[in-house]
Amino acid sequence: MKRNREDTISMFLGLIVVILFGWLVVKFVQKNKGRIDIPGIMKLEQKDEVKSEKEKEVEKIVVSKGQSLWSIAEEKYNDGYKWVEIVKENKIENPNLIEVGQEVVLPVIGSEVEKETEIPTEYTVIKGDSLWKIATQFYNDGYQWTRIWQNNRQKLNSPDKLEIGMTLTL
Repeated sequence: MKRNREDTISMFLGLIVVILFGWLVVKFVQKNKGRIDIPGIMKLEQKDEVKSEKEKEVEKIVVSKGQSLWSIAEEKYNDGYKWVEIVKENKIENPNLIEVGQEVVLPVIGSEVEKETEIPTEYTVIKGDSLWKIATQFYNDGYQWTRIWQNNRQKLNSPDKLEIGMTLTL
């Protein structure tokens, strides 16, 4: 009987310890409200803040009949190739399937005038260059390779036939 009584007291004390521990954990979580510093979490919160600031500046349009992402980019950015940025901003899975009445968020894209003032007038081709790489380097847009090709049609018979040392007009 004595052994049975000691087992009951031990079990009761163990239960009290478990309840007390559970209560302390709950109080700790409530006090910190999820403010446990886990690497990477603070960066995610900062990105969310930056994202909310961008949302304030965002322009939205409603797609009308006959519009495509290309025509919207041409109208808003004077560059049809910026349709890629619109797709990224809206997370559109199939760019060919936009509908009349669909709301599209237009991303904030840096001023083209500012970019053009930083671009040199000439560039000398080095090993490994392509028009795409050069356009990405100077225009931050690989699709601008056509602009470089058009400026150098007298030198280039084909856009993929660059020669090392060749000087291109940007």
